[in-house]
Amino acid sequence: MTIVILDRYPGSLPPYAEWLSDAAADLVLVTAWADVDGYADVRSVPGFSGAAGERAVLELAETRQIHAIVATAGTDLVRAGALRDLLGVPGQGRESALAFADPVVMRELLGRHGVSTVPSGPLYRVSDLYWYAHRWGYPVRVRERRPPAWPTVAVLRDEGDLRAYTDGGLVPDLQSIPNLLAEPVLDDVSRRLVGPEHTSLLSTVDEIVGAACPRFVHGLRSAAGEWLVDTVACDVDPATADPATHRAAVRAQAGLDREVVRWAS
Repeated sequence: MTIVILDRYPGSLPPYAEWLSDAAADLVLVTAWADVDGYADVRSVPGFSGAAGERAVLELAETRQIHAIVATAGTDLVRAGALRDLLGVPGQGRESALAFADPVVMRELLGRHGVSTVPSGPLYRVSDLYWYAHRWGYPVRVRERRPPAWPTVAVLRDEGDLRAYTDGGLVPDLQSIPNLLAEPVLDDVSRRLVGPEHTSLLSTVDEIVGAACPRFVHGLRSAAGEWLVDTVACDVDPATADPATHRAAVRAQAGLDREVVRWAS
């Protein structure tokens, strides 16, 4: 048996080998770090953030039977899911992971199950922005569909802002596809939903999207006082997750502990 660990943790190298010491499997680490000991194999990949990471796993699959893939960084969820699908490895697949990486997909998924979310839509062309402004009114927020922060690109407060923002198009050239979303700007500030007040909502979200990795839910309060889900993220960030949470996520993805893993509130 072989467990492959994709490491893109933003801090120092986590003790994966210690956390998985009871696994009856070889541990193979794919990482940008060099001179790492304690694993059956270490693939040091300087270009880990690009396709080099996937190529390293595919090369491993040519000589090893991979039984689990561990990836706890939000930016690696989709690539790990696609590798599991391709190699027939158990665990979260690409389609499921995509919802955690793309707020539009997540909101559409939750909305189909009756969960109220912040309105939004994909942004591919300039005319989309005019449609959203007509639909919601101003201001309109433009965000990147890129985890884990989905940063704000622009806040358009009137048609003048919209014309100025779209002057020259949404992307540098016609061959590029905008990776953007649009949403109305609500009055409240997005905040993490924790505590008894949100227990029912969080349980519903977990039932829909699963909770096999740490998740946190951010929401906004509507003008009517209803909580709307903003984003649902799955990531282990040293600023918000303690080592015990990270360890549990690693073990769950390795198939050692199948307990529901939640973020500490």
